Amino acid sequence: MDIHRKQITFDYVDTVTGELQRGQIAPADRAHLAGWLARRFTGRHDVEFALEGCTGWRYAAEELARAGAVAHVGEPADTAALRGRKRHAKTDRTDSRHLRQLLTDGRLPECWIPPALVLECRALLELYRDLRVEHTAWTQRIHAVLFHQGAQRLGDGGLRSEQGLAEL
Repeated sequence: MDIHRKQITFDYVDTVTGELQRGQIAPADRAHLAGWLARRFTGRHDVEFALEGCTGWRYAAEELARAGAVAHVGEPADTAALRGRKRHAKTDRTDSRHLRQLLTDGRLPECWIPPALVLECRALLELYRDLRVEHTAWTQRIHAVLFHQGAQRLGDGGLRSEQGLAEL
């Protein structure tokens, strides 16, 4: 599976019929992917998909697991290196075929898929860090504007103290 914001391109071999199936799922969201998986693979226990470990991998892997399929997340740089030199334009179709071939051949450079608790903790910590960075940037900007206007320096606590907020 090649995942993008607008569509998911798939390429798989049906192990029951031996047919090669290709196509797209659009829009690329959790609900449409879940519906597509339910229509095609309900009751099957032999379903495996490879996808690149880039934006969107998490919800795709969760939906695959929910549908009873196995998700194999490929490391993007190593997967690209196994493609070799580019001789033609790279398309979503060639990407999804490349991932399928690597998985079928047992050569997919896989990433570890962390448990749900680890993923949630990571998301919370990343959000907290992002909010702290943004808070610091706004505080520094306020101080810079005040200094540019020639305002007196805020008290010892700066914007964090009652005195600093009162002076502001």
